[in-house]
Amino acid sequence: MNNNLREYTDRFTDFTKKSISDFILYNSGIEYCEPGYSYGPKRRDYHFIHFVKEGKGILEIGDQKIEVHENQLFIVPANVVSTYTADPNKPWKYSWIGFMGIQSGNFVQTLLQSDEKKFVMNCQDASFYESRIEDIIELNKNDLASFFKINGIMYDIAGNLLNECSVQTTVNSSTSISFQAMRYMDLHYHDDIQISDIAYSVGIHPNYLSLMFKNEVGIPPKKYLSNLKINKAKELLAESDDPINLIASSVGFSDALSFSKFFRKELGMSPSQYRKEHK
Repeated sequence: MNNNLREYTDRFTDFTKKSISDFILYNSGIEYCEPGYSYGPKRRDYHFIHFVKEGKGILEIGDQKIEVHENQLFIVPANVVSTYTADPNKPWKYSWIGFMGIQSGNFVQTLLQSDEKKFVMNCQDASFYESRIEDIIELNKNDLASFFKINGIMYDIAGNLLNECSVQTTVNSSTSISFQAMRYMDLHYHDDIQISDIAYSVGIHPNYLSLMFKNEVGIPPKKYLSNLKINKAKELLAESDDPINLIASSVGFSDALSFSKFFRKELGMSPSQYRKEHK
């Protein structure tokens, strides 16, 4: 057991609410590993990123074994099995953040597109990320003020990461039709948009968009859009007292009846039933 470990896990927010938030911290920490220390194989419900300040180790993910060393980071998407092991002679010292939410997948996808090796990329100074995660650990209180401060730090970390890979991200994002389609849906899910509207926004035929999107993202664009709408609807039903017709309008439906039919088809219960069980 490694004793050189300090961590923070958000216990302020219920796990179910984390999954329907836009972007929220799950946990973070700093660990100075013992020689040969290994974690995994394990699959987790949230994404996480490790920042290696010193030393080195091996990340095993999919069919890849990748050495990760000082001033590099490795990204493991949610629900992907991974194992990572510290070098027996020069074990790594790293910090990490784990996060989830509706927008978190887009953030991870952006980072993964930014480096051709995938999962591992260089960072200018891993000590910067450790210092920000140190700030999170010091704010470890179960109250609303700390919750907002901690997630503010997480957003600062995320913004800094995007700045570091801005050149690659700009190039890849401009050529990824699927990424552009996801971004369009993220911004317009509250409108009554169709796949034809999304295809028009990126300049290709709807059938070609559906094929490309499913190959790259793993689900059809229609399913991605449905997931956005249903997750937002669940959040509004559980967190607000808004009437059903207003929630319907907020997620892109012209009337409460069509929204209720959609909701029941997706979850097997009416919006009112869901609200009663989760309010």
